[in-house]
Amino acid sequence: NPAMAMVSEADENTVDFGPNYDGQLAEPLVLPAAFPNLLVNGATGIAVGMATNMAPHNLGEVINATKYLIENPKATTKQLMKFIPGPDFPTGGELVDVEGITEAYDSGKGAFKIRATVEVGKVTSRKQGIIVKELPFNVGPEKIVEKIAEVVKSKKIQGISDIVDLSDGKTGTNVVIELKNGFEPDEVLEKLYKLTPMEDAFAINAVALVRGKPQTLGLKELLQVFIDHRIEVVRRRSEFRKAKAQDRLLLVDGLLKAIIDIDKVIKIIRGSDDAAAAKEKLIKDFKLNDEQATYILDMPLRRLTKMSKLELETESKDLKATIAALTKLLKDDDAIRAQVSEELSAVAKSFATARRTRIGKDIPA
Repeated sequence: NPAMAMVSEADENTVDFGPNYDGQLAEPLVLPAAFPNLLVNGATGIAVGMATNMAPHNLGEVINATKYLIENPKATTKQLMKFIPGPDFPTGGELVDVEGITEAYDSGKGAFKIRATVEVGKVTSRKQGIIVKELPFNVGPEKIVEKIAEVVKSKKIQGISDIVDLSDGKTGTNVVIELKNGFEPDEVLEKLYKLTPMEDAFAINAVALVRGKPQTLGLKELLQVFIDHRIEVVRRRSEFRKAKAQDRLLLVDGLLKAIIDIDKVIKIIRGSDDAAAAKEKLIKDFKLNDEQATYILDMPLRRLTKMSKLELETESKDLKATIAALTKLLKDDDAIRAQVSEELSAVAKSFATARRTRIGKDIPA
């Protein structure tokens, strides 16, 4: 799942670890993060003298923009916005008054508005009404009902005869606003947007820690910091996997030497006074190093006798191929960038979903 994609590979020396809050455990200082989580899920928080407020975005759109930036390091905000036209909230709604989105993507600060999604039609056999199906981010139906009741009571909005909240876990948001006969739904709706949280503002303040220092980042900078991080993760992971394969290859090669005459190996072990003498004899007779001889001595006899020369040769061949591929990758920065892009594509294939928040027509093309 997406949560596991954030922490996978943490055990392959991809990130640095430090002590946890009470110093009893070690924890990653930053997660390997298979996708740009800060943009995808957003964030909000207040610290000493600073705050952050970042909107959530569509995972597929963010990954497409990241891949474009990998291939085109000089990409502009306008080019990246062809992939990410604006935030994408889990609650849907519609982005309006959105000039601030471009400003936020350029500078890290900007504001826009989100409108509720509604359907206009008959709510009873005789009356027209407005049915609210999606609300702005972090606005609940009870807040809408309360505010509408308030503005109706104060006569700031005319034409509403009843309001019923039918929202539940199965159908989602479903607030029915019944209108009096003779009132135009569109006119009432415009007033609802103006006077209630059915239209709400969202201010982006993209402050994030980059290598321990707070920075205000535009869209391109946010994506570039993630790309640089993933390049480092892939490089460190590749070095870890190469070293692990080399260590295993050493042991496999030792077994291949010993398996030529397994009876002699057993005879040496049985005929030696102690483990040190057996090791010394194995090293001398089979041209092994200390690590290879120790591995053979530590191996249960039943496993040693069942070793297949063909299986060991196949494993040796596979390990050498892995080492060669990783060596080639580590020598080629472009290949590492391509690997990062390829892995992002795999994440998008597994987890990308359709955009939920519609984009207003006034977003710059």
